Amino acid sequence: MIRLKPDYFSLPEIECDAYRLHLTSEDDFRVRQTLLNGLFGIAVNNPEELDAALETFDDSQYLLLNSTLLPFQGIGKDYFFLNEYLPKDITLLDFDTVGDYARDDHRFQEQARKQEDPDYPPRPYRGDIHRCWARLEIDGAFHYADISSLAGYLTDVLDEAGLERIDELIPCQYVNGPNHGKREGKGYVYDKRLDAGGLEGQLQALRDRYYAYMQERYEALLDRFNTSPTTRVYMRRQIRDTESHMDFVFSDATALEAVRFRHFVSDCRHIADDPAKVDALIEQEKRLALDFLANTYQDIMDNFDPTIVKLHRKHKVILANEKLKDLL
Repeated sequence: MIRLKPDYFSLPEIECDAYRLHLTSEDDFRVRQTLLNGLFGIAVNNPEELDAALETFDDSQYLLLNSTLLPFQGIGKDYFFLNEYLPKDITLLDFDTVGDYARDDHRFQEQARKQEDPDYPPRPYRGDIHRCWARLEIDGAFHYADISSLAGYLTDVLDEAGLERIDELIPCQYVNGPNHGKREGKGYVYDKRLDAGGLEGQLQALRDRYYAYMQERYEALLDRFNTSPTTRVYMRRQIRDTESHMDFVFSDATALEAVRFRHFVSDCRHIADDPAKVDALIEQEKRLALDFLANTYQDIMDNFDPTIVKLHRKHKVILANEKLKDLL
């Protein structure tokens, strides 16, 4: 940093954060170039060589690189870094609290949906932050993190548990279609077909109805948690391979407003609650979801009409990148 800005360490903390988050692409490359050489003995001369080197990294190399980069990327005492796309000229410093970011993202998502569908009915903001990735230090140790609303967290659990049960009820696999792997233009056709032993229609009907169920539960949970806000954060520690990971689950909109990015960990701890309460909610929602699937499966198997075909838009997938040919 001294090479980039000689007076960097004499600046106030907020100015240091602002300088780092507004680095030019040239200076950002110089930082990464220096780290690759110092950490791994890899010399790169331009961004293209840098990208090529990173493509060869395994998880342990990325962990070392990301943890070393964090003080250059993050803000505040925890070096909080939101690993999400932000519009040009917008940085995390433009949002004081997590709630500010969630509201802005909600507005963006609603505008995008309205542009796609003019008849789309607008949804009010209810603390419905999309699940996003972050990196930060917790008590001086590097962590990966997920940030989500409680309603979204529970719905994600339902997604995983429900799809697992659906696979048990109607086993299936993807098999090669007649055009799979064929050359088209500069790419290859990706043509995989679902094989459920003749129950493809029933399987799709079950998936569709479960997806609608999850949407209904998500909306109901958002209303429930934000009608009676508790202003809590549930910090759920995870160990994934050798990586330290923390889930930050926000109860409602008031919890999002109570946590500042520059004081993320201390603010979260101020309103932290027992994560076991989330476990109880997970079990409750799982029971409801599995009961729904059992009843819906039986209804479909008893009443499914194969002559009624739901229309779907057909898509042709072309793998243009030669490196993606392994997916074939």
